[in-house]
Amino acid sequence: MLKTNSSGFAPKLSLLALAISALTPALAEQNSAENKVERIQVTGSLIKRVQQENATPLLQVTAEDIKASGKVTLTDVLRDLTVNSGNSFDEQFTGSFSAGSASIGLRGLSPKNTLVLVNGQRVSNYGFALNTQDTFVDLNALPLSAVARIEVLKDGASSVYGSDAIAGVVNIILKKNVQDTEVKASTGAATQGGLEQQALGLVTGTGDLNQDGYNLSLTLDWFDRERLDASDRDLLSSGDFRHLPGGKLSGWSSQGGNSLQNPSSPAAFTNCPEGAVKRPWTDFTPGRAGEVCAFNAQPFNTLQPEVTRRQASLQGTYQLSDKLQASTEVLYSYNDSAMIFGAPLTVGAGLRAYDPLNSTLTDIAVALPMGHPDNPTNAALPFEYTLFDLGPRLKENKQIFSRVLASLRYQGDEWDLQLNALQSSSHQREYVDNFVNRFAFEQALQDGSYRFDGRENSAEVLDELRLQTRRPGTYHLSSINASASTVLTELDHGPLAFAAGVDLRREKMDAGTSPEVLSGTELRPAINLVKGEREIKAAFAEFSIPLLQDLTASLAGRSDHYDDFGNAFSPKVGVHYVLAEDWLVRASWSKGFRAPSLPEIANSNTISYGSVIDPNDPVEPGARRGFTQLRTGNPELQPERSKNLNTGVIWSFSQQGSIGVDWFRIEQEQIIGADNAQFIVNNPALYADRIKRDAQGRLQIVSNQYNNQGSRTTSGIDVDFNYRWDLSSGQSLGFKSVWSRLISYKQALVAGQAEINGAGNNQFGALPQWKNSTSLNWSVADWRSSLISSYSSSYQQKVATQSSNPGLQAKVASYTQLDLQVSYLGLSNTELALSVGNLTDRDPPFDPAAGGDYFDTSLYNHKGRSWTLSAAYQF
Repeated sequence: MLKTNSSGFAPKLSLLALAISALTPALAEQNSAENKVERIQVTGSLIKRVQQENATPLLQVTAEDIKASGKVTLTDVLRDLTVNSGNSFDEQFTGSFSAGSASIGLRGLSPKNTLVLVNGQRVSNYGFALNTQDTFVDLNALPLSAVARIEVLKDGASSVYGSDAIAGVVNIILKKNVQDTEVKASTGAATQGGLEQQALGLVTGTGDLNQDGYNLSLTLDWFDRERLDASDRDLLSSGDFRHLPGGKLSGWSSQGGNSLQNPSSPAAFTNCPEGAVKRPWTDFTPGRAGEVCAFNAQPFNTLQPEVTRRQASLQGTYQLSDKLQASTEVLYSYNDSAMIFGAPLTVGAGLRAYDPLNSTLTDIAVALPMGHPDNPTNAALPFEYTLFDLGPRLKENKQIFSRVLASLRYQGDEWDLQLNALQSSSHQREYVDNFVNRFAFEQALQDGSYRFDGRENSAEVLDELRLQTRRPGTYHLSSINASASTVLTELDHGPLAFAAGVDLRREKMDAGTSPEVLSGTELRPAINLVKGEREIKAAFAEFSIPLLQDLTASLAGRSDHYDDFGNAFSPKVGVHYVLAEDWLVRASWSKGFRAPSLPEIANSNTISYGSVIDPNDPVEPGARRGFTQLRTGNPELQPERSKNLNTGVIWSFSQQGSIGVDWFRIEQEQIIGADNAQFIVNNPALYADRIKRDAQGRLQIVSNQYNNQGSRTTSGIDVDFNYRWDLSSGQSLGFKSVWSRLISYKQALVAGQAEINGAGNNQFGALPQWKNSTSLNWSVADWRSSLISSYSSSYQQKVATQSSNPGLQAKVASYTQLDLQVSYLGLSNTELALSVGNLTDRDPPFDPAAGGDYFDTSLYNHKGRSWTLSAAYQF
């Protein structure tokens, strides 16, 4: 084990450590008591060191920070970080192929560029892909009560961890050596719409590792929350946002049942089906004459799914000898989530089913045949109709997540050795109900058993039409890794430290679909078929070199071999310099990579649905038009490559306060993605073979394939300020403010085109330039309280346009939310706490591009004001 050397700079850092005690209170207490700093292993390095003794910026969220936030799930804790600046999704994203899950994406670079670890080791990805191509760790599978702290490395770390660590690393450190027992219960709700939730937690342990030579720690979590639909919130229930700049009748659908004999002038059915009403076409297309059957889709828009989560964490550690330690970690989670997937299916032009012979789609004719009781003409009558009597389409996801880690650790006089064996998996089952059977639908058209004239259909006919399916998905991760570290020699200015290791890993993903889809039975299927596996071999090494008194350099490098694309080498160079007792300067440069995800490089086939503004639509030029998107994997892909540059300084101006400033720049090449659908539609001369239109010229299908595209450059600044006042009568007041500024996010919409800057707009997802979190923590006697302000700056509207949204304003407004928590510790071994989220019940700013969601859900949530009351008892 590495020791603090008197010729090194650890003692000089004592003021720095004390000044940022709000982030690392345990470290500060140890400094004060022993006047020394123990070296520990921190995220981003295999060499044990003082936490601040590092060339890269590391943010810590402690158990006390989590408690003061009042959050009850890991997802909510991480979403509030300012470095989690956009393109990050939680279970609000109910229209996703991975509905019910949650992820984190640092620096706005989406979850696939952020590596999530537990105790420094990898975790299995979710069994379904996000946005059809991104693999990620589901935060909802990890228990919050087991968390001791969270370390967020705000720099690339491919030189140590390999793929996915381009934007940074989130390392979740679990509690260990627990010897007491704590039981915690909480209840809460939103003040509008219900959203009631309950939680129970147990943390217990036996044995003292230092005295007894063993410890067994156990945590159990149970969490249950009701569903929240758009119709439950006054802000969203009407679906009519036309009173807002650029707002439309976004929560309504015009597909409520109308004849399509003449597509340019459809005539409404004599009677709209129950659930729909007649509205003027001008409500949906300004200047268009006539009426249309339409319905409010907000009752079919789930904002927060109903969830039940059962989670367990078990850690056992045994001291085999003075120098040899064995440990085992087990994580288990069984989660349910249920939601309304969407309104009842609308059948009409463009209706399709899967063609298993060609792995594509086949058109399904939607026309009342001659002789049908609802067809008064002497020819087949094309039509459009919403099958309200089948009920809303429902979706339920079940996940079983597990992770088992076995470790052996040897701490000798000269060497530290560690061996880890890991097995982790995520099993998904997605169940859907009230979808439509293609063959029963075609039969009902032919025999006239289903009536479209508003009269009630029989239960037998409806049951024949209804379709229930199950979609399976799994992701498996197996790995063995070994590492060794030592001090090679003592140099004039400190120890020359060294670490090295090897890593063997196998990943496998199998995301399927139902037999009903593959047989062509389901109407309008969505498919994300992925079947692939890979093996990875890697070796890495790291040096810590004291160049001068208080000036230390770090060198690291990792070589990875993937059996599906080849090799990647990731070097890193860093320096940190203690200028005086109260100044630390640091800088690092590195190269990183993201291996193509299995949905991108393996055998995959995706059918999804989207919408674009179609300037070439023959009926409504410039109107938003839905289309079907086909995507396939590409075995010729190369990994995304990156160059990371970070510089920073920490000034500890007193024992109570410090300020840190860090600047980052990430350059990415060969970004993997499909071409922008809007750009394809806007340029038919370039992409004629990838656009399919119907006989009237209306957009139907856009074909795509994943490719290595162009580049992306991201840069920004983080500012972290902390100060603590020790007041009279035992009172203390802590102030912390963290600001993140996104300076640039430059990327081309399509490879070969000019780059545009997405920072401060929503061209590549909503990316406000400024995010801030400021907290004020006050304690006196048995009382603790915290007030937290979260701020996002305004951003420019680039997705919606004046032609599609008349009256559109240039900016989406800024937003500030206040959260409050008060706790009381005056009862024996008991802590009572009341938390209020969104204290002022402020609504997030309207974004016309968000449709029926009103605002961008990657930044904000739909809860409104909510409260949580909790009680914890320790014995």
